[in-house]
Amino acid sequence: MPYRKINFLLSFFLLLLWASCSQYHDKSLKFAFLTDLHVVPGGESSWQLIEIVEEINASQLQFVIIAGDISNHGSDEELNHVNSILGQLQVPWYILPGNHETNWSESAGRTFAEIWGDDKFLFRKDNVLFAGLNTGPFMRMGDGHVKQEDIRWLSRQLKANIKPETRLLFFAHYPLAEGLDQWYKITDILNEYEPVVAFCGHGHRQQLLNFDGIPGIMGRSMVLRGENIPGYNVIELRNDSIFVFEKLTGENIQSPNIAFDIRDPAIINNLPITPRPDYSINDQYPFVETVFQFQDTASVFTGPLIWADSLVVFGNSEGILQALNIRTKETEWSLQLEGPLFANPVTSKNIIITGDTDGFLYGIEPESGEIIWKHDADAPIVSPALLDGDYFYVGTGNKSFMKFEIKSGNPVWSFNEVSGLIQARAAIHENYLVFTAWDTHVYCLDKNTGRLIWKWNNGHPAALLSPGNVVPVIRNNKVFIVAPDRYMTALDLETGKEIWRSNKHQVRESMGVSNDGDLIFAKLMNDSIIAVCAKAAELKTIWIKDAGFGYDHNPCPIVSTDEALFAATRNGLVMALEPATGKLLWEHKTGNTAINFMIPVNEKLWLTTTDGKILALSI
Repeated sequence: MPYRKINFLLSFFLLLLWASCSQYHDKSLKFAFLTDLHVVPGGESSWQLIEIVEEINASQLQFVIIAGDISNHGSDEELNHVNSILGQLQVPWYILPGNHETNWSESAGRTFAEIWGDDKFLFRKDNVLFAGLNTGPFMRMGDGHVKQEDIRWLSRQLKANIKPETRLLFFAHYPLAEGLDQWYKITDILNEYEPVVAFCGHGHRQQLLNFDGIPGIMGRSMVLRGENIPGYNVIELRNDSIFVFEKLTGENIQSPNIAFDIRDPAIINNLPITPRPDYSINDQYPFVETVFQFQDTASVFTGPLIWADSLVVFGNSEGILQALNIRTKETEWSLQLEGPLFANPVTSKNIIITGDTDGFLYGIEPESGEIIWKHDADAPIVSPALLDGDYFYVGTGNKSFMKFEIKSGNPVWSFNEVSGLIQARAAIHENYLVFTAWDTHVYCLDKNTGRLIWKWNNGHPAALLSPGNVVPVIRNNKVFIVAPDRYMTALDLETGKEIWRSNKHQVRESMGVSNDGDLIFAKLMNDSIIAVCAKAAELKTIWIKDAGFGYDHNPCPIVSTDEALFAATRNGLVMALEPATGKLLWEHKTGNTAINFMIPVNEKLWLTTTDGKILALSI
């Protein structure tokens, strides 16, 4: 049947459905659904949002739901600015963050919660229950992720609030499909209740989707690519029929683009469904065994710390630092700290050092978990500390980079010329201390005094192209970095001048170095891992291995032993390659969420995953 005829018949059907329901108003809800605003203070987007708010205030819409990406960088300035505009709404409104609020947040997510009270919602209008969740990702590039504790919250709330006559509308920024790592855990919960409809943003255009048998509605962004007239989505629920309209500011609303009966959404039957994770790769390498596994009740974003071959220490998204007995898997001690934990715990001088997003640094006795010292840095700590003799170095939010005494926790000096979040661990060689930040710069300081020796940037003003989550590698008087601008760069350690810079390979944020220091490794964004010569005066690629892992942007650093290098993906795959040749030795899928960090210790590869698993693989 010709496309135009199909389109005409579909439009005719939608008009008939809309008209047939128009005579019934006793169970009608009509609200605005906003998503992907991407507001920049002082930009045209601010005025476009103001125009939408004024139009909603002049309408008969009952409330507003906003499903994330309200800002561009998630900065405190942007969030407060958006709140000042949305605060002019004269109807109730409910808001969720998107990846632009959670990925690069200078406050590690604190500001969103401080302004709006929570990053999820649950409310009822008549017989309709509205539930919304934060889908991340959290403080690093990756697929969307719903925290373990939020999955449990959703299950509890629906069980307590769903009645036989209840209609359930679910909201998130990410679609419940590929791109959200545990989408199937959410759809499994939602599929316990009927009827249900799931709304999302992220894709910037209105679209009907199939979320594991649940009708999914993607909302349009405030401004579509190539257009300049702002718009939003209007959702109407009449009896058991749902209608999705596109509303351009200053123009009359037209017939619905999407309409169906939520009790019998046959309209999605022929739409594709994301397949569930496939673990068959593990059958090809049965000799790779999981020799330790622990499942936390919250999500985990730190790496593991192995202490004295007896304890594994990690932090979780609820702010709990925990030490497990490796032999028994029992908890030896746990500490409830002030905020969620992203910084890897490290140890020296019989002290564990970590920091939280409420801005505190801690020195902790490893065997008892007793806090020895505590320092208020007044900025979220998300970067791991770098240990060097009697001292450690760490970035404190987007304000400063500091040196501390390990034993006392007393500060030695503070470098305060930073204007972006410091996220990655620094690197050190002799007196040169090198770190990166989300302000487009690489910094080199004198480790003894904190004096700036040099700073470098890529010449691009876009902060999101910074090497902000990259651990620099220092070898042969060179500083090696990769970055989201897809360039690999070698800088002179003493001067900061470029030795070479290349986008020949599509790098991003994952790199490492061989044990002998001769090779620099990088994971590319599609399938491949490379090794380049650390000694050459120009880019010299030693090998390229197509490992077949597909598209990937997980920043997990590459780690190595004499026998193997280990790289990890956004969906739980670990790969072991021969350092000298790139020969693939084995692969193992640990789950479907991102691997945070890996540490090879005593023929075991220890790692954590964002869904709260602490694992050790035999290597």
